[in-house]
Amino acid sequence: MTTTDPIERYYDAWAHRQGDMTGVPFDDHFSFTGPIASFDTAAGYREMAAQAGPMVRSFRVRHQFRDGNLVVSIIDWEMAGVPGTLTAAELLEVGADRLVRGELIYDAEDLRKAMAS
Repeated sequence: MTTTDPIERYYDAWAHRQGDMTGVPFDDHFSFTGPIASFDTAAGYREMAAQAGPMVRSFRVRHQFRDGNLVVSIIDWEMAGVPGTLTAAELLEVGADRLVRGELIYDAEDLRKAMAS
């Protein structure tokens, strides 16, 4: 497994498997921070992805940059009930061929409005 394998599996789960993170190697101490929700366990993140994944209508990694074990991706996605395309920067840290940490950065106002209605 190379450093990029966990990243490729992670984005494949969002783009092609409706957020099913089965087979995505998360570290035991995985943590994730985002504008809508944050998680301090892989189990919590997997559960959220399984719930949100079926609402994702399209998902694309537009650009990706690597610096050692840090991968920064610019992603575009569309979700049911949310107008237009959402664009985000996502930072993923890999350690020992496992995802250790994630951070998603974007303006979540449209998603918050859709969730409230």
